[in-house]
Amino acid sequence: GGIGAAWETIYTVPVGKKGIGIDAVVINNYTATSQSYSIRLVQSGTPTDLNEIITSVNVRASSNNLAPAMVGQALTIGGEIQAMASAADSLNINITATVIDS
Repeated sequence: GGIGAAWETIYTVPVGKKGIGIDAVVINNYTATSQSYSIRLVQSGTPTDLNEIITSVNVRASSNNLAPAMVGQALTIGGEIQAMASAADSLNINITATVIDS
């Protein structure tokens, strides 16, 4: 879905699952201008800058980015993926992950 211009939670590992392992990520810029994005992985607690694994990465107009820093990362139950873009609804994100059942 579209990434907002402020930090937002885009996925939470649900109750009843042990966690997830991120397999692939595609962030697509469907606008005519360059945009940037940042990503946080929050295992627990209040999100801070220390949770950022990607900070202000640029994506050219009508292009995509595979966010290699996310691939191979894991989150446990209740863990969150948060994202923010330089402009609301300028980028979308698709994440493929392996879900670890309880």
